[in-house]
Amino acid sequence: QDPLLLLQALQTLWSTRERQQLREEAWRGFAALDDPLAGLLDMLESCRGQRGEGPSLAAWISHQLQCWLQAQPRPSLAQHSLRLKQLQARAVRVLTESPPSLVAPLASIFQLQDADRSCLLAHVHRLHHEGRFREAATLGATLKLQSELGVEKMSVPLLLQDKVALVERYVAGFPDLQRRLLVLMDSWCQPGFDIKDVASFWKHLVCDVCQQLQRKGST
Repeated sequence: QDPLLLLQALQTLWSTRERQQLREEAWRGFAALDDPLAGLLDMLESCRGQRGEGPSLAAWISHQLQCWLQAQPRPSLAQHSLRLKQLQARAVRVLTESPPSLVAPLASIFQLQDADRSCLLAHVHRLHHEGRFREAATLGATLKLQSELGVEKMSVPLLLQDKVALVERYVAGFPDLQRRLLVLMDSWCQPGFDIKDVASFWKHLVCDVCQQLQRKGST
């Protein structure tokens, strides 16, 4: 089956919100594809730039293929095979132009934690540079890039936005990063420390912590 014909069928059903029928059609379609992994990328590339149902349907299809693959007694691609590397390269390109909801399923399906790290790191750095700090940290953690990304650069803007839980998830499983995070936060507790001095380096960032301190100081 042509992946784009499957996509068209799923788009039609998506508008009806018949989720059970949609799932059955998707799974039948996956089974009929000569190469389900390449077929998924064909569909996602076709969805790029679409408004409306495009992003949410793309995430749903990706999640369904992930579930379908887990239910199939099919041999997985060898970890360092040329075919997998080719698919990973395509998946990374799709990921760089996709919403955050696609990160987890694509990482699982295409084993992106083993993909070319330079491309993945470049994308995380780009997200960070664009001020999309939450997306950057989430993607870095999902792909296990924390050792290369470090903790200070990734955590400070999140801490300023009072996203402590996300920072804790980011360093989870990395004792060295956890120690560095503790050192960083201890330094913020020293006499004379002013959070505004840190916030001044992130001029376009709304500092939720600063606003909370201002409200406390005015009461």
